[in-house]
Amino acid sequence: MHEVTEQYKLEVHNVIAPGAEYFTFGYDAAYAVALALNASHTWLRENGSALRLEDYNYVTPEMTQVFLDQMDNVSYFGATGPVSFDKTGDRIGLWVIEQVFNGTDAVVGYYDPFSATFTWENSTGIIFADIDGTSVPIDAPLEVVIFHYISLPLYIATCAFATAGVLVAFAFLYFNYRFREKRVIKLSSPRLNNVIAVGCMCCYASVYVFGLDGNLVPSRAALDAVCKVRAVFLTYGFTLLFGGLLTKTWRVSVIFASAGRGDTKRVNIKDQHLFAIIAMNLMLDTVLLAAWMTLFPLKSVVLNLPEPPQDDDDIIVVARADGCDSRHLMVFMSVIYTYKGMQLLYGAFLAWETRKVKVVELNDSQYIGLSIYNVFILCAIGAPIVSIVDNQKDFVFAVVATFTIFGTSVTLAFVSVPKIQQLKNNSVTLQTCATVTQTQRTISVLPDPAAKNYAEDIARIKAELLKKTEEAEELKKKIDRAATCRETH
Repeated sequence: MHEVTEQYKLEVHNVIAPGAEYFTFGYDAAYAVALALNASHTWLRENGSALRLEDYNYVTPEMTQVFLDQMDNVSYFGATGPVSFDKTGDRIGLWVIEQVFNGTDAVVGYYDPFSATFTWENSTGIIFADIDGTSVPIDAPLEVVIFHYISLPLYIATCAFATAGVLVAFAFLYFNYRFREKRVIKLSSPRLNNVIAVGCMCCYASVYVFGLDGNLVPSRAALDAVCKVRAVFLTYGFTLLFGGLLTKTWRVSVIFASAGRGDTKRVNIKDQHLFAIIAMNLMLDTVLLAAWMTLFPLKSVVLNLPEPPQDDDDIIVVARADGCDSRHLMVFMSVIYTYKGMQLLYGAFLAWETRKVKVVELNDSQYIGLSIYNVFILCAIGAPIVSIVDNQKDFVFAVVATFTIFGTSVTLAFVSVPKIQQLKNNSVTLQTCATVTQTQRTISVLPDPAAKNYAEDIARIKAELLKKTEEAEELKKKIDRAATCRETH
């Protein structure tokens, strides 16, 4: 190596450029390439190959393989020591072991891979031990993996609220069935109200699966199923909820639009027709979800979260969490969001068209508008929050669960509370009318003190009239007798 260094200084006239201390490695690399080319030339000639070194054009795979094979066989003692290569192309050479001591790199030993021996430089006085001299220091930072799971108390609390919502929706189902023959409920399409209640139940149930992660579901296959169920519950729940609300409003719009045009033909849109429309929307949801889950299925993945700040340089904390992902996730999400958004826009149009309908039991336009406004505001607020702080699992779940429960509950209240209030008011009105009628009947049979006097007067007048009548008859007979006597004489 000394001879090579002296020759190099002679060639460059003792002008040592920055980085020139590594020139010996460049020398050995060029020498290794030359040996590999010579060996390749010999191999091609001895094996009768038609290829020649001058035929190489960087795209000849046969020649490239010959070069690689011969480079594996290169072995010599160069300016930097023994030179040879392993099967991966890395150089097999002496390893220099250094340690930072008092801010300075110091060589503490060597490793010879050919003889598999260590040579230590004890003259430096550096030893491999901590300050206390009792433990071996680490040769790399210690990686500590921490999984972030959703807080169990938070999950239990949100599930409790979701369960309360399910019970309220079930109570609305019973209310529709119990009073289905009442005019207020019958005009509001109770069977479609039941569809809305079932859709609310699906939305509430989605909260249960959104909070499931590796803490409660340790099986990776089960987590894959959870990812799929999340999409199914929320998609079907939205279709049933707004499908029931929009279809019955569409029927009201068609009927009153026909009446407004002066059509004499009766428009008859039965519940079966509206159920068919909802079924078509559910079928479209099924096709989209089936295509998504078949071609690019949602799967549970381990997400790497941003590293938290730490004081110890020897420890690297890796934060991870469970999540769901698939290829082309945003494409399918965009298709579903666009499709559902168009339904909401059409619902807003129907609400505007039926705003002047005077039949309170039929007109849900105000509540449709408020429901759409409610969903739009929650999505506009929730989506940016979730995307910005997606590394905070508890916060993201709390936002998603709260907005889902709140939005569903508000829509359910818009549908159910007015019906309950109208039924209550009608019951009070009927009770009042019954009381008034009963009072009138009671008054009609009570004795009137003046009525007795009136009867006596009438009887007296009748008696006097009868007496006068008798006197008139007697007077008439006298006149007749007098007339008869006059004629005789």
